[in-house]
Amino acid sequence: MDYLTHLGPIDQELAARQRATVLEMLQAGQSADTALELARQAMVWADHAISRLEWESPLPRPIVCQAGCHYCCINQVELTAPEALLLGHYVDLNFPDAEKARLMGRVIKSLRTRAGKTKPQIAQIRQKLRCPLLSQEGRCSVYPVRPLICRAMHSLDQEQCRRDLQSKLLGSFEYYAHRYGIVISVLAGLMEGCKAMGLQSGPLDIARALRDFFSRERPVERWIQGEKVFT
Repeated sequence: MDYLTHLGPIDQELAARQRATVLEMLQAGQSADTALELARQAMVWADHAISRLEWESPLPRPIVCQAGCHYCCINQVELTAPEALLLGHYVDLNFPDAEKARLMGRVIKSLRTRAGKTKPQIAQIRQKLRCPLLSQEGRCSVYPVRPLICRAMHSLDQEQCRRDLQSKLLGSFEYYAHRYGIVISVLAGLMEGCKAMGLQSGPLDIARALRDFFSRERPVERWIQGEKVFT
C-alpha cells in the first residue's frame, strides 16, 4: 500500500468495509460482470461518502475545479486492476475504432517518453505527458469511469494549479484531506479484497494498463479467473 500511504492516513474501518464488500461480491459469483461491478461499486461508494460528508459539513472554501479545467491531468495516475478493467471495457464499448487507434498511439507515446526515467525525472517533463484519455478540448473522455484517485483530485486555487503546471517543480497546493482520505481507504479495501481472493489488484500505471488491456484477449474474463493480465 506504499503508493497510497504517501497521500495520507488510511481509515482502517472504511477500508475493512470495502474489503468485506469485495469478498461478498466475489464469493457470490466470479463472472466478468462481477469484475466490472467491483470498480463501479467502489466509485459510487467513494463519491457518496464524499458528498455526504460535505453535505453534513459544508466546505469553508469552494472547490474551483470545473469542466474543461485539466491542470491535474498531467499527473501520472495509478489505479487498481478492477478500475483498469472497467476503464478498458468503457473505451472498448464507447470509442469508435479510429478513436481507439488514436488513444493507443497516445498511450505508446507516453510510455516511450517515460521509459527509463525516474519519477522525479518524469515530473520535470510532465507538461509533455497529458493523460492519454484527455480529449483535444481538455475534457476527460472517460469521466463516468475515471479512476478513484482522479475523483480525489481537486483544488482551491486555479491560479496555483496553472503556476504549478508551468513550473518544473512539484509545488504544494491547498486541498481538503477528507477527499483523499476516503478515496485511498476505499482503494486499500478494494486491493485487499481482490488480493485475498487471489486476483491481481495493482497498483498499475494507467497508460500501461490500457496497453495491456487491449493487447490481451478477453482480459476481464482472464482476470476474474486469476490470471495476471497487467504487467
